[in-house]
Order: sequence, then C-alpha cells, then structure tokens
Amino acid sequence: MENLEKTRVIVARVLRVPEASLAPDGPIGEAVAMDSLSLAEIASALDDEFGIRIPGEDLTAAMSLRDLATLVGRSPRR
Repeated sequence: MENLEKTRVIVARVLRVPEASLAPDGPIGEAVAMDSLSLAEIASALDDEFGIRIPGEDLTAAMSLRDLATLVGRSPRR
C-alpha cells in the first residue's frame, strides 16, 4: 500500500523517530508522546504531501498508521 509507506515516512519525520519504530497497526503514540501540536503537524504534512484535507475529528480518531493511510485514501483532494 503506497499510502501506508508515504504516511509512515511523513509521521516519522514529523515525530522525529525512526520509520521502523512505527508499526502499521500499532498505536502511533507508542513511539513517542504526541500532543495536539504533533497532530496538527502531521495533518499539515499529510495535507501538503497528498493534496487533501483530513478533518480534525477523523485525525484524532486514527489510532494507527493504517488508520491514517485509510483516511488519506478516503479524503477528498483539494
């Protein structure tokens, strides 16, 4: 799944953690403590990379990289 790998790269870059520390189905916050600023940075990076807008409530409900990648696939393009 291309979205999954791109999402992993983006999240790892934003959180400043190794990509390998982010399991596709594990909790995103498992690798590092996340706060609302981290979520906003992830949303912005995903928006820029994929040309989409992910609603905030959907982003906060995403618990794993796979959840985020699914949101990316379903989100309307700008």
